[in-house]
Amino acid sequence: MKYQAIAITYQLECLLKKARKESFACIFLSAGCSDSRGDISIMAGFGIAEQFFDLSDVPQCPANPVMGYLGYDYKNQIEPSLKTDQPQLVEFESLKFVIPKAWVAVEKNGGVSGDESLLLDARADQNTSDGRPFTIGDVFVPKRYPPQWQSQTPKDTYLENVERIKQHIVEGDFYEMNYCIAFTAKEEIDPYDAFMVLSRKAPAPFSVFLKDGDRYLLCASPERFFGKRGDLIFSQPIKGTRPRLFDSISSELDEVQDFTVARELEKSEKDRAENIMIVDLVRNDLSKVCEVGSVQVPECCEVYSFSHVHQLISTVEGRLKPEVGLKELMHATFPMGSMTGAPKISVMQHTNQFEGFARGIYSGTVGYVWKQNMDFNVVIRALQYDSQTNALAYAVGGAITYDSVAEQEYQECLDKASAVLSIFEAN
Repeated sequence: MKYQAIAITYQLECLLKKARKESFACIFLSAGCSDSRGDISIMAGFGIAEQFFDLSDVPQCPANPVMGYLGYDYKNQIEPSLKTDQPQLVEFESLKFVIPKAWVAVEKNGGVSGDESLLLDARADQNTSDGRPFTIGDVFVPKRYPPQWQSQTPKDTYLENVERIKQHIVEGDFYEMNYCIAFTAKEEIDPYDAFMVLSRKAPAPFSVFLKDGDRYLLCASPERFFGKRGDLIFSQPIKGTRPRLFDSISSELDEVQDFTVARELEKSEKDRAENIMIVDLVRNDLSKVCEVGSVQVPECCEVYSFSHVHQLISTVEGRLKPEVGLKELMHATFPMGSMTGAPKISVMQHTNQFEGFARGIYSGTVGYVWKQNMDFNVVIRALQYDSQTNALAYAVGGAITYDSVAEQEYQECLDKASAVLSIFEAN
């Protein structure tokens, strides 16, 4: 396992070197994490041979991978009753897919497809932006340390909004809302170095480094939006979070207390109820595009442990109808229920009045289509950066239900942010 981690780190180092030279780069990284339904450790593409801004134009079973993303506000094109008035934290496209000029895929069994030379080192020109040699485990330090984060929603406002959301629930407008808040800063960083550190400090099975012009997404997502293997489609929503517990002196994991917290999450009636609400929503979404009777839930409310948090995850799967392509699949399921709440349309019609920003790529998805397979993540635990303006931003959120305690929900948001913010901490 240690050898595998070293190999992945070395390969990522080489790929980020390539990304520095391209206007577009997309690197999917499992970070050595366990994913029983995933067979790819790394999928990376560089440059633009062809690009698409309409899902209808994206090739359905391409011999070479097609990579791209949808921002959360693509919802407005799916549902005419929805709109977004606020500005994005960092301005990404609403939708963009790319056939890259060069690509490579590394399978978990060691097999490599595409251009294997992308994984080979070239130390001569492998430097950081200020000329330092770029080495494995390179320490990332912003010029002003740490960034001076500004909350777009003060804590008092957040607490008041939670109570207002609960009143909407009492009135029957919806029964669960995923309510998000954002933090911003102005800071020059090296996004390549930063992603190296993020992948080491907060490894996650659906991590993504995305570069689109001057805009960057550094994502350590634990959540799969959906995967497709042949005609099998599966989604793995997350609802339910607890922080990992570390000794305050040694910083080592407190295994006894950490185990207790994980078991508490597993038995939490509130968290299980939130998770099952979204499972029901996902089942309904998939039933629109799957064969009758094929949708099932092979895994419900299982605890998965990541570097900074425990998560409650379920799996919903089904068999796709033959005529269903990427556009039909996205329009039936996007945005993912774990980032909206339920009922989906009703709750999204109310969300804007509480969130003072357009989510943009946050709460969206980044993924790829390759042959008969697809994999798309949920963009959470993510840092956004604009190298022209030095704008830095991240957003976090959680499910608000009638039983929610506002202070606890706010703390959960901070717990979720800890993975991304760990890159600004001393090693």
